[in-house]
Amino acid sequence: MKNALENIQAGHFRYLKEEDIQTPLSFVKEFCSFETEVETFREEVHFLINAATTRKSDFNGKFYVNSEDYAYNLRQMISVVEVLWILHHHPILQFNISETHPLYQKPPQKRAGIDVQKRINNNVANFRKLEDREINDISIFLDEFFSYRNLNEWRELLDDLLTYAYTNDSIFDGTTLLYESVAIREYLEKMAEAVFLIADISFKHLESSDQTKTESEEKTNLATTVPLEETSSDHAQETLPLNDDNFTESLVAYLNKFWSHLEEESNYHYGAIMFSEELEKELLLYFETFDPTFLNRNFRRVYMGYLEHLFDTGTPYYHQELRIFTAHMDTFFELLDLAAEETAHWPQENRLGREED
Repeated sequence: MKNALENIQAGHFRYLKEEDIQTPLSFVKEFCSFETEVETFREEVHFLINAATTRKSDFNGKFYVNSEDYAYNLRQMISVVEVLWILHHHPILQFNISETHPLYQKPPQKRAGIDVQKRINNNVANFRKLEDREINDISIFLDEFFSYRNLNEWRELLDDLLTYAYTNDSIFDGTTLLYESVAIREYLEKMAEAVFLIADISFKHLESSDQTKTESEEKTNLATTVPLEETSSDHAQETLPLNDDNFTESLVAYLNKFWSHLEEESNYHYGAIMFSEELEKELLLYFETFDPTFLNRNFRRVYMGYLEHLFDTGTPYYHQELRIFTAHMDTFFELLDLAAEETAHWPQENRLGREED
């Protein structure tokens, strides 16, 4: 590895140490295993961008102090960009995966884009921005990422984001960056996912494959000792409560990944948490009371009416917050679509809106 990177010097990097340069995968493993989690890192990216692109004073002139973590989060982001640059230019390391790999994504046949429901039901639930082809070969994303901006330009942009995070102005005020705002946000969120995808490919699924093999062997040995009558179809059906009014695994996974902030009252951050029994009961009661299709239809009416009002009155000054709100509504509509499928076998007669045409 040292010979492969002999033309790269520590002076090219701001935060990476010499050992990080020589063994970049060791940095990736340390960062993804002990420093942070993918959803937390994603939110740190969002928080910094949001702080840099919005005004911090209200109509009364009151200035709201921002988080003291922005500077530390910036260091994390630049470190990740630097290590991705090394991995992108490494002549030996490859991260493309075969069709038999547990993370491999088969592109959808019917439509372009990401199949969200398929994502949340397999091993790539945390990667909702990377395209299927980018997951299968992350070098595709790295090529585009560093073609869009080189290493120095990404560091300069991140430095500017930090500066504007602590001032009342928006980084997009009077600059051409406004036209790049969506692309910048997408690239940086994909950057956060990319480093964790590389960690999963390089470490997590290498280790889990060995464990799965051992567990499979143990189950095979155990199966030979189970009496034949205990494996009958009648017994198997008794252990599958298909009509039980509980969330299915796919719906729980979706709620955990996209709506975990419901568990906190304030100052939340996203992460892999389990829902409390009280919150689960409230959500169950909500979907038992209201038909998700009815909710979806009427929330869309309200939302489209709101957008129509905006089109009539012109784009408001809070257009950046509007983009974020739109993304949240999109996720909410996906939740209602999934809830309609997952609760179709529940009793329907008492659901409000069920009979609406």
